[in-house]
Amino acid sequence: FNPTKTWRRWHRRVNVTQKRHAVATALAASSLPPLVMARGHRIGEVAELPLVVSDGLESIQKTKQAVETLKKLGCAEELQRVL
Repeated sequence: FNPTKTWRRWHRRVNVTQKRHAVATALAASSLPPLVMARGHRIGEVAELPLVVSDGLESIQKTKQAVETLKKLGCAEELQRVL
């Protein structure tokens, strides 16, 4: 990339149909373990992809609780990479 310029077009208009297609394609790709692992994620212990959790997870207030919950779901390897 060149240095940032004020006249660079940062936001481009994209057709709504193309946006919907991109979201659907990305969601479908996230359910294929080889593609997810190719992006560098460590998902060996995760039961299934995509990882869907209940709405009760939103009630967690502390980071420590969130980390423990993710470890129970099998995301310990991925957390080691992030933390």
